Amino acid sequence: MTHTRSIGRLVASLTAAAVAVVAMAEPASAHGIGGRTDLPLPAWQMTWAAGFAVASSFVALGAFWGRPLLEAAANGRELPGWMQPRIWMFAVTKLLGVGMFGVLMYAAWFGNDTATVNIAGDAFYIVFWVGLQIASAVLGDIWSAFNPFITIADSAAWLKAKIAPRSTEPNIDTEVSVWPAVVAIGSFAWLELAYHSAAEPRSVAIYLTAYSVAILGGAARFGRRFVRRADGFGMLMTIISSVSPLHRDNAGRLRLRAPLAGVSKLPVVPGTVAFILVVLGSTTFDGFTRSSTWGRVAGGSTGWSLTFINTIGLSLVVGLVALAFLGAIRAMSNITGDSEIELADVFGPTLVTIMVAYTVAHYFSLLVLDGQRFIIQVSDPFGRGWDLFGTKDYAINWALVSTGLIAWVQTTAIAVGHVMAVAAAHDRAISRYERETALRSQYSMLAVMIAYTVVGLFILLGAF
Repeated sequence: MTHTRSIGRLVASLTAAAVAVVAMAEPASAHGIGGRTDLPLPAWQMTWAAGFAVASSFVALGAFWGRPLLEAAANGRELPGWMQPRIWMFAVTKLLGVGMFGVLMYAAWFGNDTATVNIAGDAFYIVFWVGLQIASAVLGDIWSAFNPFITIADSAAWLKAKIAPRSTEPNIDTEVSVWPAVVAIGSFAWLELAYHSAAEPRSVAIYLTAYSVAILGGAARFGRRFVRRADGFGMLMTIISSVSPLHRDNAGRLRLRAPLAGVSKLPVVPGTVAFILVVLGSTTFDGFTRSSTWGRVAGGSTGWSLTFINTIGLSLVVGLVALAFLGAIRAMSNITGDSEIELADVFGPTLVTIMVAYTVAHYFSLLVLDGQRFIIQVSDPFGRGWDLFGTKDYAINWALVSTGLIAWVQTTAIAVGHVMAVAAAHDRAISRYERETALRSQYSMLAVMIAYTVVGLFILLGAF
């Protein structure tokens, strides 16, 4: 409990400091209304404030965070019995997960061709992709209780054991690598950000069908554990849940811990750091595609020509994000003498808070504004004129959140996310090295964090 309280106070102090510094930037005339880059704040002012917050946090950490705290607080304390999940709840969530996936697939294949009417696109890209990431950061790895691929693979293994009791699953250790999950999440990034017809229901149908065949086919070949290491979505939610104050221990008991503490215990195997960098880079590219610079690059391209340009851009941005991190790791290696591979595995998980911050920053308005369309679609999921729940005539409130609120949520998310990443990296450093070496080893990482902050905000504020 001592560690948890100490971390809680430090995290709260750093967060408050970051918010206060960002708030020092005074609002200017609005750039416009409607887009994620339409913020009523001057880019240079917000960028300076956020960058200063990140740099200041490094100084504060060096002065007041003198010993490692996160790992000792990662387990937290067990919640009382009445708050623990019951076995029957998991049976319900598993059935719901399979059922919702079935509805999504049917809508994608056989529903109305119009993307705004068919529930498939918004359910996949907004409710699932955006909403579940944010929920995982707050509530923990809830997706594992709903994941239809896990349910189907486990059910198939149980049925096989009943039919052929003497048969055994293939003895292949799929836990030595998560590179299949890297490929899986990369394929989604390409669909969402590069493919020219990603929003069309049939595109969602084809992708999810191919994805399902690959994941479940791998489970049939290599055993059901393959799903947990190859499902890119499941891997993403698990990684994000490491920043959550709620988690389940090995016995399945629900526990409460200090936010950020779980990052210190995030399992790292070959492919984990690459996975984080792909997600971080793809989200960065998503913001960049909304800039005037990218508009000039893409020009009037359409169809497969646009897909080709987007694919090149996506690859370059992911590569640049990765190179910046690996450059910091190389500089750190020169100071500590440790191998670059080892340091990448140690400090890669500290980027998770930036992943979460970018999700909030880039998709907040999409979730709360465009996400309202889901209220309409749930009454008519296939676009056939139904009104199952009486919400078909719901009027989307485009003024639900103001441009100013969107601005503060987005910019604060980026500032706080980077400050928390600096804190996590600092904790890792002082757990491995003497104080002076630990601080010197983090100079390069600090430079990368500030660079990520500056570039991220310039993209967010539409300054490119």
